[in-house]
Amino acid sequence: MSSKIERLEPLAALVNVAYTVLYLRESTAAFPVAAVGAVLFGWICWKKGMLAEAALWAFYIGFAGYGWATTSSGWPEPVVHVWWAHACSVLAIGVLTAGLTRALKRWGERTAVGWDAFTTVSSLVATGWMLAFDPINWWYWMVINAASVVLYLRNGLRWGAALFTLYTLLAVEGWFDLFNWI
Repeated sequence: MSSKIERLEPLAALVNVAYTVLYLRESTAAFPVAAVGAVLFGWICWKKGMLAEAALWAFYIGFAGYGWATTSSGWPEPVVHVWWAHACSVLAIGVLTAGLTRALKRWGERTAVGWDAFTTVSSLVATGWMLAFDPINWWYWMVINAASVVLYLRNGLRWGAALFTLYTLLAVEGWFDLFNWI
């Protein structure tokens, strides 16, 4: 692994933990921090050949701007959507993951291709639910973050795997709201 990645990966993980804590505290400051973390991990994933994951981090930069704009005048109340909307999301995740897996293999990605496709597609869907302020998004993140641990370990990114282990636990906390973050 390149020494630049070795030095940058812990910083990227720390910045992304800061984003998550700020998000759990419902702070608008979470979103600029998220953009910085996305730039850092996007570059790392690109250098490691994790094509879909690198694109996902680039997408997060835009979503950070959207999240900031949405919450700048106040944090919206949670909105629970109908069950069939989530059923359609899960079906879409399955279909799109299969398609992206095939595409990534054609484009030359070789390490944990299915994991990369799944975490990318499902993260896009879950981010949509998160920015719709539907609390069900935490269930998506429990699964996605656990899968991301495998993806990052298979690509030799220990700090990234540690970050997603923590994210899995924070997703559980986000759903059950066990701690007072304020």
